[in-house]
Amino acid sequence: MRLWLGALLVLGAMLPGTIVIPVVRSFVTASWPGAEWLMHAFIAVNLLGAVVGGPLLAVRAERMGRRRLVAGVSAALDGALLLLVTLSPPVWLLLGLRFLQGAVYIAAVSILMGTIRRQSKSPAAMGVVGCAVVLSILIGIPLGAILAKTNPTLPLLVGGVIGVLTGLIALVVLPKSTDAEQSRVTFKSLIFEAPLLRGPTIVVALERFAVGAFIVPLQLYGHHVLGVPDSTVNGWFSAFLMIFALGTWPMARLGDRVDRWKLIAFGALIYAGSYVALPFVPVQLIVVVLSIAGLASAAIYGPSLGLAAQAVPDTARASAMAVLNAAGTLGMFLGSTLAGGISSALLSAGVERGTAYTVVFVAAGVVQLASVGVALSAGRRAEGLAVAESR
Repeated sequence: MRLWLGALLVLGAMLPGTIVIPVVRSFVTASWPGAEWLMHAFIAVNLLGAVVGGPLLAVRAERMGRRRLVAGVSAALDGALLLLVTLSPPVWLLLGLRFLQGAVYIAAVSILMGTIRRQSKSPAAMGVVGCAVVLSILIGIPLGAILAKTNPTLPLLVGGVIGVLTGLIALVVLPKSTDAEQSRVTFKSLIFEAPLLRGPTIVVALERFAVGAFIVPLQLYGHHVLGVPDSTVNGWFSAFLMIFALGTWPMARLGDRVDRWKLIAFGALIYAGSYVALPFVPVQLIVVVLSIAGLASAAIYGPSLGLAAQAVPDTARASAMAVLNAAGTLGMFLGSTLAGGISSALLSAGVERGTAYTVVFVAAGVVQLASVGVALSAGRRAEGLAVAESR
């Protein structure tokens, strides 16, 4: 399978999840008026399904030697479930559908990512995969916003169709060698007995934690404190995503030439500094700061993909990608939750909005310093193992 085709499958499998993001409020309000709490549950339950069910499905697919079948069916089922959501089912059924969606979504994306790494011998493979992941966000969010201008249900319909078509295409184009060799790795062993996977999993979770922490506060900060239009804030976020997407492949390639852990540590340090600096720079420089943050984020994510792919046997690559994706999803969820809790508590205590959002941004940056420590420690551990093996 060609690398570009695999990347397109990853992009198609992710679009049903990203195209929905900008229309959650309008869709839920139109379908279940008065249930404001459901907006949060709509996202939270989906993330919970991704964290809990995604890795379990991916591990099971590799143990059965059914990667192609599970990847294709999961992608198609993700799309089909999204189409069912447009029928405005009862709330209990809606939340069940969203939980299942999260599980099959992560399973499909992770197996496709792992398949690309198994099929391609190119060192750039994981960098291209990383670009596809970020491009799904960069394309999906604006596309969802544009489609929603016609009808808030339209993005879900389009996303559902894309998911179903991606799954069917995957079943046709994935080579038979995708199913070759069954994995002996269990979910328990992947979590507790794969020490080389822990480092990239932690730093990706922390990187996505910061993304989750600043998305909503940045919009509120721009609107209430800086007085800039929403289009300007969207432009800042687009700059972050664009640089992140474009930088992932070069950073993954750079990780093939220099020490990956040192690159991650340097990226995490710059990433931390970007968030801390965000509330203190002039408004015209915010786009520059977020562009730097995007490149620093790519310096964490790109090399981490390569490290995760090398941390497990070849037959368990999809399982490793599932753990990495689930960790990133959990990190974003926790970041969003914590940021909302901190800002709400401070505002309730009478703290000015500017100060409250500054605390959130600085906290997101300080958390990234943990990634620096993890990267330096993991790098020293890897050097020690290399020395021991050479003796």
